[in-house]
Amino acid sequence: MKSVLIISVITFVLIFGGVVVVSSQLNKAANGGSSPELTAEDYAAAERVFHDMAIERDRIQQDKEELLSLRQSVAVQEQVLEQGRESLMAVIKKLEQKQAEYIEERERSATKLAKMYEAMKPNQAAPIISALEMDIILDIMTRMKERQAAKILAKMDAGLAAQVSTRMSLKGTG
Repeated sequence: MKSVLIISVITFVLIFGGVVVVSSQLNKAANGGSSPELTAEDYAAAERVFHDMAIERDRIQQDKEELLSLRQSVAVQEQVLEQGRESLMAVIKKLEQKQAEYIEERERSATKLAKMYEAMKPNQAAPIISALEMDIILDIMTRMKERQAAKILAKMDAGLAAQVSTRMSLKGTG
């Protein structure tokens, strides 16, 4: 048992001594016992790194400001485009309204002319109607009573009457 006790004491002393030695060497290193010396080149290199970092920071700041300016410019352009789109939509709406009015007026006019030519004798109406454009002839003839339109067609030039008849049949009228 004495031998176990002696071995234990020797082991304790060795472990404790090792800890004390390592601890003292670490304290020396931490207190500047073996700190590396910096040279002038090291300071110059560090200054260059700091200078480059300052330049990069300034460039990033400029980019940030430029992006902010571009965002504001895009927002203004989007607003102008939206106003232009709204203005264009208003013009389109007016044009559609004018087109509807024109179509309505043309319908009224064609109906009025059809009644007027129906009231005329076929011998008088045929030469006048023959002198009109084909679309107008078709608008008028399709609004006339069939019997009166047939009488007027009979008094027209045969070629023109055939064209009118063909176009009327293609429109699904007549």
